[in-house]
Amino acid sequence: MKARYVLFTAFLSLIINGISLYNLPIGYISIFVMLLVFIPNLFLKIIAIGKNKKAKGANHILVKAAVDFEKNTHSKVPYILLIVMMYIGGGALISFKIYQYDYIDALVTDNVHFPMFYIVAPYLIGVGYVLFVASLVMMTGHFRKIFREAGMFQKNEESKYVEG
Repeated sequence: MKARYVLFTAFLSLIINGISLYNLPIGYISIFVMLLVFIPNLFLKIIAIGKNKKAKGANHILVKAAVDFEKNTHSKVPYILLIVMMYIGGGALISFKIYQYDYIDALVTDNVHFPMFYIVAPYLIGVGYVLFVASLVMMTGHFRKIFREAGMFQKNEESKYVEG
């Protein structure tokens, strides 16, 4: 699963859940899904750029540091805990929204005076749920792939510091 698809789905979840107003807290969790996917992929991209520059013959400290960053073993535990927290947070906010629907509905109807919104809102709520769950599932698949393939998550016995 490519990171851009996960990021795109999470972004759509943020937009649709934000527009629907009923699922706004779920949209906020989509921001954290995007951050959780973006940050490790940024480091993987830095490592790839460093390897590419080293293959072309560059030999300065930034290239060595970027390549050497992969030799440091990173724990999977924080990522797994954050993924679990995303699922728990999403489930808690969905159940909160279901149990407090009358209050949320009263808040939205008192403050939104756009008749077309009430025609579209039920569809946006459903699409928002689907996109949010899809982004969580895609994020989990993406991390399974990264944990298997990325060198920074594999055990490495080489030096953990830039040499020479």
